[in-house]
Amino acid sequence: MIATPSMFTQVLKPDIDIKMTEKQPSPATPPQPTALRTVVENDIYLLGGQVAILCQFAHPALAKGSYNHSSFATRIPQRLRNTARFLNVAVCGTDEEKKAIFGVIHKYHARVKGDDYTADDPELHKWTAATLFVSVVLVRETFFGRMEKGEMEELLRESAVFGTSLRMTAEMWPKSLEEFWAYWDYNIATLQVTDEARSLAKDLLYPRNLPMGMAWSLPLARVVTVNWLPERLRREYNLYPTLASQAAYLGIVAWTRTVYPFLPEGIRGRRHAMYMEDLKKAVQKIKETGHWAGI
Repeated sequence: MIATPSMFTQVLKPDIDIKMTEKQPSPATPPQPTALRTVVENDIYLLGGQVAILCQFAHPALAKGSYNHSSFATRIPQRLRNTARFLNVAVCGTDEEKKAIFGVIHKYHARVKGDDYTADDPELHKWTAATLFVSVVLVRETFFGRMEKGEMEELLRESAVFGTSLRMTAEMWPKSLEEFWAYWDYNIATLQVTDEARSLAKDLLYPRNLPMGMAWSLPLARVVTVNWLPERLRREYNLYPTLASQAAYLGIVAWTRTVYPFLPEGIRGRRHAMYMEDLKKAVQKIKETGHWAGI
């Protein structure tokens, strides 16, 4: 069955017997992200990027920090590349690479603060990690079928790395799927999409001066994004899927489910290979100059 917009909650949440689920103590350090490695190595998961970012911008502090401290509209490619460096080093990087990349990110975050927000807030990093986990689940269940409970639990445990690589402590991360979805539902129901967030959303979905290599995929990304957004956030952002976009979405899902598994690995992971090459260049630049500017 193909996931449709009205099935957002069903697509994400497995059938869980709460009585049979026991919370496990949070580990001192998050597990090695072996399941996430297969995710970041597979370019199709990049389709979840926009919905994750729009959910992040629904948090007023994240929106304000991005709006006030980044020329977002004119730096979309650079922002995406920097995000790819973070995601890939968190999941696939060596200790040396992590130290270099995370060090630069922490320096940048230290400058992003105002009277009522700071980019070093661990709660913001927890929410960012949550949106990344949900975006992965969306792509996985939409194109490859419903996840087993154990598979989703493993992915949840490993997704802590997106927060602990910043300032979130391991103890802050939800210890069970029930705890996570309660946290997610509360935030989706209560976060306020601000005018700053709506401005950033427009820049994200309709960027200017985007390289041709990225521009061709924008219509595809917009279709899946507006169909994946939670209903309340669609209203807040004023992003409603039309009948045409819903039809296109169903066509994209059907085509991808049929064709994508047969694509060569080199094609399915082409952009990941480019990002890993960029990551190594960035690390070398950091060693030489203390930053990655110019890469």
